[in-house]
Amino acid sequence: MERHQSPAHRTVTDPIGRRVLLKRAAAFAMGGSVTAAILAACGGSTNAPTATVSGAVTPATSGGTSSAATAPKTGPTVAGATTASGSAVAPASAGQGIKGGTLNVALIGEPPTLDIHQTTASITFYVGWTMFEALFTWDSKYQIIPSLAESIAISTDQLTQTIKLRKGVKFHNGQEMKAADALASIQRWAGKSGIGKSVLAAADTINAPDDYTLEFKMKKPYGTLSLALAQNSQGCAIMPKSIIDETGTGQLAKFVGTGPYQFGDHQPDRFITVSRFNDYANLPGDANGLGGHKFQYLDSIKFIPVPDEAARVAGMLAGDYDLLEDVGADQQDKLQSNPNIVASVVTQQGWDVFFLNYKSPMMANLKMRQAFQAALNHEPIMAAGRGKGFYDLNPSLMWKKTPWYNEAGKELYSLHDPGKAKSLLKDAGYAGTPLRYMTTQQYPWMGNEATVAKQQLEEAGFKVDLQVYDWATVVDRRGKADLWDAFTTGHGFVPDPSQITLIGQIGTYPGFWGDEPTKVLVDQLLAEADFNKRFQTWQQIQTNFYQTVPAIKLADQSGLNARASRIGGWTDQIDLGVPFWNLWLKK
Repeated sequence: MERHQSPAHRTVTDPIGRRVLLKRAAAFAMGGSVTAAILAACGGSTNAPTATVSGAVTPATSGGTSSAATAPKTGPTVAGATTASGSAVAPASAGQGIKGGTLNVALIGEPPTLDIHQTTASITFYVGWTMFEALFTWDSKYQIIPSLAESIAISTDQLTQTIKLRKGVKFHNGQEMKAADALASIQRWAGKSGIGKSVLAAADTINAPDDYTLEFKMKKPYGTLSLALAQNSQGCAIMPKSIIDETGTGQLAKFVGTGPYQFGDHQPDRFITVSRFNDYANLPGDANGLGGHKFQYLDSIKFIPVPDEAARVAGMLAGDYDLLEDVGADQQDKLQSNPNIVASVVTQQGWDVFFLNYKSPMMANLKMRQAFQAALNHEPIMAAGRGKGFYDLNPSLMWKKTPWYNEAGKELYSLHDPGKAKSLLKDAGYAGTPLRYMTTQQYPWMGNEATVAKQQLEEAGFKVDLQVYDWATVVDRRGKADLWDAFTTGHGFVPDPSQITLIGQIGTYPGFWGDEPTKVLVDQLLAEADFNKRFQTWQQIQTNFYQTVPAIKLADQSGLNARASRIGGWTDQIDLGVPFWNLWLKK
């Protein structure tokens, strides 16, 4: 079983080593600048089907571009997913790589769990998707393609969706994957994931008519089923029914999947190892995004928790680590000056966000949330967190490289109006109760952003109790609504808005946003396959986001990737996760 790190909580009023940051950030807010030295950076039908597709998954009613005035001009929908502009070169083709060796990866800390069904924490799926796979995944153009599934067919009335599974796929325990395993995995995942709960609520029945078929009988059309079942944060990883029966609803004790690497050893706070699965059932052809052929070049991968960023960087400079999970922008020059290291900037990786707690006595009050929103100036927050050149201020909850980008709600974005915030606090009857604000320094950008936000909130009249924990503890505590009022995090890039956690998991993701008008809109977004209709619905959801304030989207962020130059097969298209299986080590 996994365990969380010890809380190591401290209440911060003037964090050690952050006084200069606060002073310079204040100067920035008044028109000054923040120097690079303090900038730190771094989720069988009875009806005839309309189509059975074994390549990219195409719904019966794929849309084109939106006719709305603000709609983007690129990208059709594909099974509810979207294509981004441009294309990416797939990593290694057959024969290019070198087999052998261990890849050493420095993580920001101990993962809260290795059970992908349990959490949206990116550190979990960073490790977990080396061992597990889903029925569908994303290709290099952000289209849904089959992975463990062979095909999906949708009936003419769109109420029956039939998934055929690949035959001969083995789990790491030697058993063949069959429909009973996939069904048990879907049911377990649906009991934990918000997106899974939506699938379960929309389905009349889900059954396995034979060993290689899943049949979803829906209550109404559900155009995003394949997307929901695709590899992603807290994705529907397929595992043996025997393991699920043994585990029940608790944390997994055995990590058995179908992935190219299998679980080796886990010594908490020391390392996690995975090794090549020699009986892996590979797809033919080349690599394609997170799918296609998975080239198992490495003998093993060793994930090493290193909570201190300086230690991670020093370890890479010394040659101890080949890849860093997270590194700050202010380390760029130091890393790039080393000939054995490649440090590159990866754009539009995600966005940074402050979540507010709908269930806390303080933040349940809309005027309190609006006061929080009004108090903030995003520029100095992002400068302190990510560093100049590593963020893009814009209100859209979807990225510019997707056709979902829009600016609905921009009039409420980065207001920086302390006067309005004070007025709202007065209207809310705020009596000075400290706002319990959770963050971490294991991701330094989170701690830095929260530190500057704390100053801005206090200038507007809030009292702030900034609570610094290790990241695993933040992940644990944020699910307990009575323990916090706000917390910092980042949301990784997703190609479709239904996979934004607070949308696809509306009402259940920490923060617990779930007003009824938005729930109705989310149901429409999940049910519809036509892009034009989905885009209009998405604009309404984004408008509601800014008006009801479940969270504060700060800005899109770029990340600094640091890796050893001896790594082959690398692609900078890592916004949906690192395809570790396509990497090799040069001799």
